[in-house]
Amino acid sequence: MRLVGVGAAAAAAALSLSAGTACAQPIPVSLAPGEVLLAVDEEGVYKVRPDLMDLSAGVVTTGRTARAALAENNMLARRLLDAIRGQGVAPADVRTQELEVRPELDRSRSQASDDSGPPPRITGYVATNRLTVRLRDLSRAPDIVSAPFEAGANSVDGPHFGIADDTPALRAARAAAIAAARREAEDYAAALNMRIARVLRVSERGNLDLENSDVIIITGSRVLPTPLVPGEISAKIQVWVDYALVPR
Repeated sequence: MRLVGVGAAAAAAALSLSAGTACAQPIPVSLAPGEVLLAVDEEGVYKVRPDLMDLSAGVVTTGRTARAALAENNMLARRLLDAIRGQGVAPADVRTQELEVRPELDRSRSQASDDSGPPPRITGYVATNRLTVRLRDLSRAPDIVSAPFEAGANSVDGPHFGIADDTPALRAARAAAIAAARREAEDYAAALNMRIARVLRVSERGNLDLENSDVIIITGSRVLPTPLVPGEISAKIQVWVDYALVPR
C-alpha cells in the first residue's frame, strides 16, 4: 500500500506493471485538489481441477558405436510409440521431445588440473529418444503411465497437470483480486475518515501455479497401476490499483 497526498495540479508518479512483466517507466497520475493517492496491491486466487496431463517417456540405450546405440534405441522407441498410440492418444498429442546420441568418455587418464594429459577416450555411446504425451482424459491416466514401462521405457518424467482453457480461472482470480483491493482501499479510507472518489489506474500480473506433480515409483519387474492424484491448480492474479481518496 502507498499513500501520497498532493495539492492542486500536482502529479504522483507510479511504476506501471503490465500483464506478465514489470515496466519501470514512471507514468504521471494527476490528482484534483484535495485528493490523496492510495496505491493498493492484492492477489486473487481461484482453484480449478486440471483437465490435461503431460508425460515425458523415453528410452536410453548404450552401444560400442553410435550406430549400434541408435539401432537398439530406434527399435525400443518404435515399440514405445506403438504402445502410446495403442492407448488411443491422438497423433497431435504425441511429439518427439529429444533425440540425442553422445559419446561416453573415460576421463581417468586425462589431467584434471590442466590440459597436458591425453584426451579422454571414447568408451561407447549413449542414445536417447524421448516423447512427450498429452492426455485429455484424466480417467485414463494410470493406463497411459503404465504403457511406456510395459513397452520398455526406462526414463519417465511427470506427470505435469494443466488446464486446456485458463480463461475462466484467470477471470475468476481477477475478480477476486479486484474485490480484495477494493476492500483494502475502503479499510484505509475509513481509517483516514476519507472515501474513495475514483479509480486512477489498474494493472496486473497473472499466472497458473502448475507446481503439482506426482512421483512415479517402480518396484520389481511388474508395473502396478500408478496412483495419480491431479489435485487442484491455482490461477493467481496480482493487481495494482491506484485510488483517489477525498475527505468525507
